[in-house]
Amino acid sequence: MATPGAAVPVTAADVLLLGAAGSSGHQVAWELARRGASLHLAGRRPAPVAALAGEIAGTGVAVAGLALDVTDPAAVRAAVEQVRVVVNTVGPFVRYAPAVLDACLATAVCYVDIANESTAVRGVLDRDAEAKDRGITAVTGAGFGPAGSESLLLELVDALAETPALVQVATVPANTRVSQGVRDTIAALLPEGATTYVDGVLHGGPFGTGATVLTFGGARRSMLPGPVGDLEAARVVSGAPNVNAYFADPAQRVDGDGCSYSYAEVIAASGRRLAAQARVGDGVAAGAAVAAEVARRVLAGAPHGAWTPGRLFGAGLFREATGATVTRLAAEGV
Repeated sequence: MATPGAAVPVTAADVLLLGAAGSSGHQVAWELARRGASLHLAGRRPAPVAALAGEIAGTGVAVAGLALDVTDPAAVRAAVEQVRVVVNTVGPFVRYAPAVLDACLATAVCYVDIANESTAVRGVLDRDAEAKDRGITAVTGAGFGPAGSESLLLELVDALAETPALVQVATVPANTRVSQGVRDTIAALLPEGATTYVDGVLHGGPFGTGATVLTFGGARRSMLPGPVGDLEAARVVSGAPNVNAYFADPAQRVDGDGCSYSYAEVIAASGRRLAAQARVGDGVAAGAAVAAEVARRVLAGAPHGAWTPGRLFGAGLFREATGATVTRLAAEGV
């Protein structure tokens, strides 16, 4: 048993957690610890990383903290070489994830991230052949957004029993706070604007283009299409030529129930529609549970290649990790 308050020095571990000092990383660290993974916690700020490592060590988990700048390729590679799986919580992922994945591919170490930018998710999925060649599993979008709507889509597409002509997904998190990392990610998304798939081709436009109203979570919500990770996850798992992924219009105030929601709708060429929602508590906490559960399953052994969480582990992953309540809904008009 570790001495309470002291980090356990280890030379190798199951998981390297990048961004452990951030709000998402902190929760992912505890979720990994609850699953019994030995940990290397990394972040730019040594003091909060060391404090977190000390707290986790007090539970008997083997853990060490280290200061690490993800923009230092040599340092990242050295840290990656000491573990079996890297869990990346450092955003914007479109900026920082490629170099981390490079290190994982070079050292044949598996990779998991919580990216929610369509470009970042697509960037990982595009490296499927490399991941297979290097014998690793790479999972992107293992957070509340992509994983939640993807899980719904998998069930709806199965129930529809055909490839949808149109897919619509949406996410409304109820987070206790918006971290600087999330703000930076949002800023990185702004140049991409309103991004959708139309007849299999990616189209963009100014933010606000293609706004719609969807009813889920007990409210009618004004939603805007955007370049979120849900867009790529939905395209991959549904095969639909037309895909819209929405986020909540910040100009609309909705007095919700304090819960986070994912929404998915599939429309067949015949016009048949199916829709569902998933309800959880805090979005960051739910995302942390998904990321940690994905890492645990990757450690246990998973097919090589680049994946989204549900496509790799099935529609039940999100509910099993978060305890989400899933409800079928009457589909909205398009």
